[in-house]
Amino acid sequence: MDLFNPEYYFNRELSWLEFNNRVLEEAQDKSNLLMERLKFLAISASNLDEFFMVRVSNLWDQAGSKRAKNDPSGLTPRQQLRHISRKVHDSVTHQYNCLIRSILPALTKEGIRFLNFKELNDNQRETMTRYYKSTVYPILTPMAIDRSRPFPLLNNKTLNVIVELSAKDQKDKKDKKRSEDRVAVLQIPTVISRVIS
Repeated sequence: MDLFNPEYYFNRELSWLEFNNRVLEEAQDKSNLLMERLKFLAISASNLDEFFMVRVSNLWDQAGSKRAKNDPSGLTPRQQLRHISRKVHDSVTHQYNCLIRSILPALTKEGIRFLNFKELNDNQRETMTRYYKSTVYPILTPMAIDRSRPFPLLNNKTLNVIVELSAKDQKDKKDKKRSEDRVAVLQIPTVISRVIS
């Protein structure tokens, strides 16, 4: 028996994705309690975030290296990245389908709804506006990205939003330099809840 034969091995990364899909299957299983299903869905999404931060970033480094070698299953780093991309796209599609078509409607039946700003009544909008101005706005720190600044260092395990700024958003439209479209990164603060009840 040749222990170096790739046919005897599963790729570590693809195997991990199969495990995460089993977690997602628990979210899809309607025999589980609704809030447990939501937890499983959140766990599968959180797992993918960490997977990309640790494992996929390592594969990217390997793929760019001149010393890249095949894993025990015989796959190169680039091949692994292609397989991962296909599997993750399928997985994320299943996550969103589970959330939008199954869990959110079930939560609505139980009286739990997630509303966006436009769906709030006047009193709720006023409350959320005050909350934003007093709590959220003071801790937001947009970081501009342009030719004069390097791409900002983003903290690990953070949610960031890319924002496109245009001339109409800027105060001095006459200044050509300021009137160019610009991009900024906005880190979503972790010290406040992303859902307000």
